[in-house]
Amino acid sequence: MLKLFVSVEGRARGSPGEAAIGVVLTDEHGAVVEQLSERIGRTTQNMAVYKALIRGAHRAIAYSPEEAVFLTDNQMIANQLNGLCQARVPHLLHLNQVALGLLSQLPKWRVNYIEQDGNRAAQRLAGQAFREHAREERERTVLRQRVDTFLVDLSADELRKVLAYVRSLSSAEAQ
Repeated sequence: MLKLFVSVEGRARGSPGEAAIGVVLTDEHGAVVEQLSERIGRTTQNMAVYKALIRGAHRAIAYSPEEAVFLTDNQMIANQLNGLCQARVPHLLHLNQVALGLLSQLPKWRVNYIEQDGNRAAQRLAGQAFREHAREERERTVLRQRVDTFLVDLSADELRKVLAYVRSLSSAEAQ
């Protein structure tokens, strides 16, 4: 592959707050090669952007492009990675060093700042991670309510059997 474009987005709901990332890898012809959409726990907006870029760099390295162009709508992080300014906060400095270490594994790379409108695909994927989590939580709530209605009328002996079964599921997952 000659050139790979990696659009990255990190979002946090709060500072810090629940965060998600979106990453879109496209080839030199604009065809989507890969997409990532995932929640990354609780963090800040800037840390989420760095984590999206780090994930994108990992994926880009796997494709061995001759050149990788990373696109972000976070100008501060683009400037930090391009050496125009330094990350001063220790946790951002660490992520900056991790990102630069990964980027150095690519033959040629650059990080470009783009306007928010140009980063819609990655933004959509970050938002999708939040929506998917909300959908899963709603489904979990409904399922727990349904389980509770079945458990209400069980005897103590039947409840012990249910508990043993649930424990066996948990131990099977751990293996």
